[in-house]
Amino acid sequence: MNWCTNLSRVITHLKKDISSLTRYHPDASNRLCFLLGARNAIFLINSVKDAPEYIYFILNVAGKAKDMDDVKKRVEKEVSIQGYDYEFREDLGNVIAVKTTDRRQLLDQQMNEDSSITENKFKMDQAKLRESATVIVKRNASIKASLGGSIYSTDIISMSNVVGKQDVVIQNMHYDIVGFGIAEMSEEEIERSPGRIAIRTYEGRYDIYNYKEQKRYQNGMYSVTTLPRILGFNVLKFKRDKAANILVICQDDGEIGIALLKKAPESSKVTFLLNDPEHKSRIEANIKRLDADEDRISYIDTSLTAYSKSRPKEKYTHVFAEFKSSESGMRPNPFFDFEENEIINFARAQFQGVRALALICENEAQISYVSHSLDPTENQEIVVQNFRQGNFSPLILNEEYLKTYPQEIYVIPEIPSVSQGGVIDAQKMRNEEKYKSCWLGIDAIKHKSHAGFVAYFEFLSRRGGKKKRRT
Repeated sequence: MNWCTNLSRVITHLKKDISSLTRYHPDASNRLCFLLGARNAIFLINSVKDAPEYIYFILNVAGKAKDMDDVKKRVEKEVSIQGYDYEFREDLGNVIAVKTTDRRQLLDQQMNEDSSITENKFKMDQAKLRESATVIVKRNASIKASLGGSIYSTDIISMSNVVGKQDVVIQNMHYDIVGFGIAEMSEEEIERSPGRIAIRTYEGRYDIYNYKEQKRYQNGMYSVTTLPRILGFNVLKFKRDKAANILVICQDDGEIGIALLKKAPESSKVTFLLNDPEHKSRIEANIKRLDADEDRISYIDTSLTAYSKSRPKEKYTHVFAEFKSSESGMRPNPFFDFEENEIINFARAQFQGVRALALICENEAQISYVSHSLDPTENQEIVVQNFRQGNFSPLILNEEYLKTYPQEIYVIPEIPSVSQGGVIDAQKMRNEEKYKSCWLGIDAIKHKSHAGFVAYFEFLSRRGGKKKRRT
């Protein structure tokens, strides 16, 4: 009894240490350690603390551009003038990756190379020496501030010595410096002015290309997205002589859906599942900016479950499915504070969403499932459980993708039933290893991007149908 009690205490302290080390919510830390093993979980959690090294642009022929070469030259010139490093990613299609800068890391490097530089202003001890005014902000606000976003009064948890029109050091909940700004108001004014901009950030920790103010972006010559979304976009294939009916369940503002419409045959159509009324207005703004054909675009403003139960007559041939998730793989993400029951609710909704597709897809419809999560229960588990229940079947990705973006199978075995005699079917589990050929894993550090997961499979109207190879 004493041995069990002592072991329980050791495990409890170990969980607390892991949570403290990673700064994640204890529920999330414990869950990932259970599913992935402590070492792998800690590595993944820590890998998304900092901003991605690259942001990704999908290049578009729009506005006054004559062809893709013209677009490349114009975008390349604009990025170069701004002083950013970049590279064209032809392996991903017409994609350009623009490099970001971690100012804290850059200052550390400069201090090592030049002894005359003695200060890294993004370190707390330097801020204390200056006795600067400080504000501590909520998690989402700290992420925005680190990328150059301004702080609203409702984002502030605590503040000290804040005076209007003076410099302020912006900190996250763990006292890391994420940016510097100018106070728009005094402490008293901030406290009695909810919803107003309290601090305008003039320098975030990360220097990221401000694309929304650039001419080429406004003219629709490129749209900004993430590597998981680009891979999910690329795996879907279209036949030249067959019009596609595409359903897009997206957490972006329609850029991927519009790109799919341009990739598909000319008479194809795309339908967006809306998250809220404002989501539609943002998609419409991008339709105009990217010069898309509005007549080929429609919307679903109800839940996917309710829509699927209506049994629409026109079935979908392609689905890009990015359901709402914990987004634990999005960078920067230093404080993942979801409780376990919230993550379970995300996974349940994702599983039900994939099941609902069976009612609205035609036979052999292609499905691209995209996630920005580290949790296997939002990734492989969703896909495998749908495979186990029939109607969905894995498609095989090309070898180059599988080699570049490998992803192991982290899936809880099926609970044995009485008829199985309480024994897990090891052979069945070994057979499920083949599912790895239908999905990709995006590693935050290795791929210098947001972390994520992509699966490529099809809907079969009859169970046990012939599985096709797609490359």
